[in-house]
Amino acid sequence: MNATKVIMATLIGLGTASSALGQNVAPWINTDSEINFDFTGKKSENYELRVKMDAAFRFEVIAREGVKAVVKARIEQLIYENGDFVALQNLDWEKVLEEAYIQVETDKATGLPRAIVTFGKHDMAFGQAVSQTPMYRDSLLYNLAQEREVIGLTIELPTKFLSVVDSVALSLYETGFGDFQISDEIGGSIKLSKKVMKMIEIQASALVKENAGFANTESRYSMGFVFTAPGGKYKVWAQGLVFDQNPNLPLTEWGAQIGASAKLGPGTVVIDWQYLESHAHELAVAYSIPVGNHLMFSPEVRQVWDLGGVGSDETRIGVRTRLHYQSTIGKRLKPRPMH
Repeated sequence: MNATKVIMATLIGLGTASSALGQNVAPWINTDSEINFDFTGKKSENYELRVKMDAAFRFEVIAREGVKAVVKARIEQLIYENGDFVALQNLDWEKVLEEAYIQVETDKATGLPRAIVTFGKHDMAFGQAVSQTPMYRDSLLYNLAQEREVIGLTIELPTKFLSVVDSVALSLYETGFGDFQISDEIGGSIKLSKKVMKMIEIQASALVKENAGFANTESRYSMGFVFTAPGGKYKVWAQGLVFDQNPNLPLTEWGAQIGASAKLGPGTVVIDWQYLESHAHELAVAYSIPVGNHLMFSPEVRQVWDLGGVGSDETRIGVRTRLHYQSTIGKRLKPRPMH
């Protein structure tokens, strides 16, 4: 079954039907776009220059208070490698659409516990997803520490709904990656978070999922924390992952991450260490410097030590140039009076 028409029609219809939701409500759109150019070289390739571009465009349509539709497209293209320019690839629009979902926040005036309901293609409730390195998609735990680009439903209960934790998020999703095809394999996840002394946020999450062509059910568990100093001068984070029956890592059962960032001079320095059992561990060091309001210049060094005997140790030296722009189109909503 192809869900493209269903989801896209709903997203478009949400904006056009906003007048029916409230005559005095003016819809507005948040736009968020960025273009990144990564220039990297690897020691295993004698530091041969490699240039990659990725561009992301995000549109957030606010139909009325508490109701919005989000569409995010990401285009990735390798431009230059091994001394030659790379031919442009044909775009697969189902994979280009990284996010396409509707989010509804329940009415506060009802007196019921407030919740946020998200349906469509989006990130599911799992993992901490904290790195802050410029080229975070190259990290060892990127695909394990979160569940991305899957179609499903997430319900997030509000802060302080329960006395033990601050928030709970539950997800039910299909496990096809990067498309709009609803598969027979399904998964579910839960994520709990709690703030301690206003500076430490602790998270714990778990998921189970079926994978196409793989008989056993995969399970993953994550626990971590983020400490943010007053004023955001520095940040420290850590996360542990335990997993079983992962089809891509059949002999690996756990991973770990420790990192920190601090404001230094005009920019922010980041150190991030990650480990994947029987596979590799890596250390990334980066320094991000803002240039004006929209441009970020981020040199990064990433050292990878191979542990599995499959690959080899490698040193990656790179620079990410990020152009980022945000704007709002239309009139912002005014809160409705409660009756």
